[in-house]
Amino acid sequence: MKFLPFFFLLAACAGGAKDDRITTILALTGDTTAGETVYSTNCTGCHGADATGGSGPSLVAAFAEGEDEEMLDYIINGDGDMPAFGESLADQDIADVWAYVGSL
Repeated sequence: MKFLPFFFLLAACAGGAKDDRITTILALTGDTTAGETVYSTNCTGCHGADATGGSGPSLVAAFAEGEDEEMLDYIINGDGDMPAFGESLADQDIADVWAYVGSL
């Protein structure tokens, strides 16, 4: 029973770290040229060359709907068929991809 408060503290800190990373990424200025390269390497296979969808959903539509935090969470942590890129892509890479998708 004495470990229960520690568990809740640990869970709260873990959630905060995720939110902090998303906040950090949203504060960065993305480079669309670099983002196109990262997108071509990591995203085209599922989301299509124009980001309008394929086996994965349209990122253009998600961007237009203003789902930034949710989509960045998917990029970082994955979900279902979406692989997690949080360990393989730096914050700047993710910001660059997001800027590129937003430019389409």
